[in-house]
Amino acid sequence: MAVKHEPEIGSWYQSTNSLLFKVVAIDEEDETIEIQYFDGTVGELDIELWDGMEPELLDAPDDWSGPFDNFDEESPPPYEEDNTRKSWDSVLEGYEDN
Repeated sequence: MAVKHEPEIGSWYQSTNSLLFKVVAIDEEDETIEIQYFDGTVGELDIELWDGMEPELLDAPDDWSGPFDNFDEESPPPYEEDNTRKSWDSVLEGYEDN
């Protein structure tokens, strides 16, 4: 019999079909658990489904950057780039509004 683990944000698990995933959010109001698989795919589980699947708690994978094959530890990940309006103004330099 598998040990029952409560979902914990930031923890890694392995499902019965051997897929690795991380719990990224728990919505107690909707009774859902948001997960992200090792390949980067995002999904959602009902709490009832979680209780029935009995996932195995794991340590974080050695290569947790699996979906980011070209991830360079020296430079920030794309989601940390400056996406403010100011950073986009230079794109329009030299163009006049007609």
